[in-house]
Amino acid sequence: MNSKQFETAKMCLHVVTPINIADGVILRAKDYLYDARQRRVYFLNLHAWHWFVYKHKLLDKYEKYISNFKDRKSLLEWLQEQGYGLENLQDVISSEAQADAGLVDAEKKTLHDINRHIQQSDGSLYVPGSSIKGVFRTAILYKILQKRQDIKSEYWCYIKQQVDIIEKLMKEERKPRELQIMPYSVIKKKKNQAAKEIDKLIASLESDLLHTLRLKDDKERNIRSNNAVCSAMRGLQVSDTYASRNMQTTILQKVDGGFDKFGKASPKKPPIFRECMLPEAELFFDVKIEKAFMNTIGINSVDDLLKATHSFFAAVTDLLQQAFGKEYQEAFQGVAAGNMFLGGNTGFLSKTLLAMLAPDKDTAKNTIKVLLDKSFKTHKHLLRDKVIAPRTLKCTNYNGKLMLMGVAEVRKV
Repeated sequence: MNSKQFETAKMCLHVVTPINIADGVILRAKDYLYDARQRRVYFLNLHAWHWFVYKHKLLDKYEKYISNFKDRKSLLEWLQEQGYGLENLQDVISSEAQADAGLVDAEKKTLHDINRHIQQSDGSLYVPGSSIKGVFRTAILYKILQKRQDIKSEYWCYIKQQVDIIEKLMKEERKPRELQIMPYSVIKKKKNQAAKEIDKLIASLESDLLHTLRLKDDKERNIRSNNAVCSAMRGLQVSDTYASRNMQTTILQKVDGGFDKFGKASPKKPPIFRECMLPEAELFFDVKIEKAFMNTIGINSVDDLLKATHSFFAAVTDLLQQAFGKEYQEAFQGVAAGNMFLGGNTGFLSKTLLAMLAPDKDTAKNTIKVLLDKSFKTHKHLLRDKVIAPRTLKCTNYNGKLMLMGVAEVRKV
């Protein structure tokens, strides 16, 4: 292998603030053990758990407990009533986590749902290479856009046209039915068409910027812009994380940092709980760059990749800090040590280029809040997103401190 054509590097992902990468599994109160006194959650190996229930002749009672779960008794409480404690369940427990926030709903006297972090088949937590590569991809797109103001302006113009259509249709929709020019069904259809057109424009933009490889077959060159085979991102390989240090998890509650009517900090705590990797944890993975592919999009080394990643992270952080920094100074402490947002609850702005495409911050805000209002009517984005859109800072509380979610530092080892 010619070392001049490839660069490989072992990388470290250092957790700066709590990170959750959801595996799609949501555990109900009857699916995990919670020791309220120790504030600790115990996750079950389902195969071992079902064998435990069968072996101890608890199947009928367990089925009755499941079918009558309206009594809101936790699984651990139910087991203790049957004469079993945590000391009897060591072969059933696959892993455990601290519960930094109270999992008990005081009004309903029940436990909340938990969004688990993704894990390997052996139960160990990891970060998929696809998640890390997705962050790299967005950062590279941002880097290219900074140099291609012509493309940036062209696509923003197209996107703004569709957003204006949506905004006009929404105004029409808010009129009394007798004053509407077109039926509600038509308004809805046209709004959806405009939204789909925006999705197509974003996809087309990404193709224009990343599909830079030339096919040898002349007959195939015409399909370059629509063919993923022509994507320069083929030249970037990112492995799943394969080792870790200081890996512990805690169940943390989502915190939405917003403002009251006087512009003061008014954080909200929706009943959403996530299993999170904690600050100071480190995970390791490998990166391989094929230079012949990646240099067509301005990436000639792993250092170039990290510079682009930090640049996008800094742009998003600056945008958030300008909007929230005065009232939420605590949440930004230590964030400068990171260079990427990763995982769930990191916010709309860390995952999209829309704000970066706009000519200025106000235009970005006014455009984004229209799109958000279309998708989430009850959130009242048009009315309430006065400083930034969306108007919430995605945080959590850990060790008594308010922190942004999902900040990581990726570096070469």
